[in-house]
Amino acid sequence: MSIEPAFLSVQGVSYTYDDGSDVLSEIDWTIPAGGFYSLVGRSGCGKTTLLKLAAGLLQPTSGQVRIEAQTVAGPSQKIGFVFQTPALLEWLPVLDNVLLPISLHRRVQPEDRASALELLDLVGIGDLAGRYPGQLSGGQQSRAALARALIGSPPALLMDEPFAALDAITREELQDDLLRLVALRRTTVLFVTHDIAEAVYLSDRVAVMDRGRIALAAAIDLPRPRGGDCRYDPQFAGHCQRIRSAMAQAQAVAA
Repeated sequence: MSIEPAFLSVQGVSYTYDDGSDVLSEIDWTIPAGGFYSLVGRSGCGKTTLLKLAAGLLQPTSGQVRIEAQTVAGPSQKIGFVFQTPALLEWLPVLDNVLLPISLHRRVQPEDRASALELLDLVGIGDLAGRYPGQLSGGQQSRAALARALIGSPPALLMDEPFAALDAITREELQDDLLRLVALRRTTVLFVTHDIAEAVYLSDRVAVMDRGRIALAAAIDLPRPRGGDCRYDPQFAGHCQRIRSAMAQAQAVAA
């Protein structure tokens, strides 16, 4: 996956709750277009808050978040968002759930339905387009949520622990599907996870967050395209240990 000029820029960003407690403190971070970036850190360190700021779902207390040099003032069609849970509408069939981002803005056209069906095929559930979310497994719901996030062909995808509730095998399958899809579409990805191995497997670069700050941004140099076998490579284990040590060190310094 080639790295191109900056897509997302976070400059001096802080975020404070109404009670005055700090969540993020003067974060500076730049994400080039076309890269896969992950945020890891302990619960409460600010990962999801930073993701929401990038998506325009929150506004910073100070500093600026920019996408392609334009200040983020609210949700943008340039951003696809995948939540911790699939958040599918139970009363709509899968196809209509995937088309929801389009139907909220305009009338759905035949070409939109064709694109949605193509995406469902790409994520492996094309034959389930007419089913309702309650008729799907957790993995199938996650695949539908991924298709929904990609339906408008956004140049960037923000993902908040989307595979955390899945079993190990399904999770690894979805990781491979995600890598294939974003490489095909040259999508920039910012991915939040608690799972160090998941971050290393997916990412070009991993940022470690601790108490509202980025403590480390580490490049991951593993073969492309990646496959499950690389998880057993000593280099992979070394990257995981490096990230784990950075998390432990940041926690010790903060203490």
